[in-house]
Amino acid sequence: MYLTYEAYQNMGGTLDETTFNSFEYEAETTVNWYTFNRLKDEAPEDYPEELAKCMYRLIELVKLKADLLLASQRTEVTESSTSGDFPAIVYSDVPEGSHTETRTVTTAPPIRSQSNDGVSISYNTIDASDLFRRLTALGKNNPLADTVFRYLNGVRNSKGKKLTYKGLYPDE
Repeated sequence: MYLTYEAYQNMGGTLDETTFNSFEYEAETTVNWYTFNRLKDEAPEDYPEELAKCMYRLIELVKLKADLLLASQRTEVTESSTSGDFPAIVYSDVPEGSHTETRTVTTAPPIRSQSNDGVSISYNTIDASDLFRRLTALGKNNPLADTVFRYLNGVRNSKGKKLTYKGLYPDE
């Protein structure tokens, strides 16, 4: 694990631990891909400090993408409630003389499928590996690769090898 949950929180991270773990795994896989596994056999105390910043940024990029995808799936409903009544959806006007409070409610992601007899409901969810795949599929505008190269370009591992060097070292 290149970035612990505690270090992530200290850097200002807001994900819950379960979500963080899946995002961290995918970010670690991404770093290994672009650094040709040059950090895989390193001891945690030998990790360069730039690695934690890179991992944090990768996780935040994927979190932002997840938020954008989920936001595009949400629907908004405006409700109005009169004193003591149950909330009612506002279609037009409210009866005169009643005190109303109007608020907008953002619902959870929409239901993907639902069966009646077996009472089974499936919701749209976003998997961490799917998010990383979508970001990687952007080709030349790959924000994950850009982040890895921005933070780790010129950085060396404990054996003195540049992490993002695309050639082969004699012992590789």
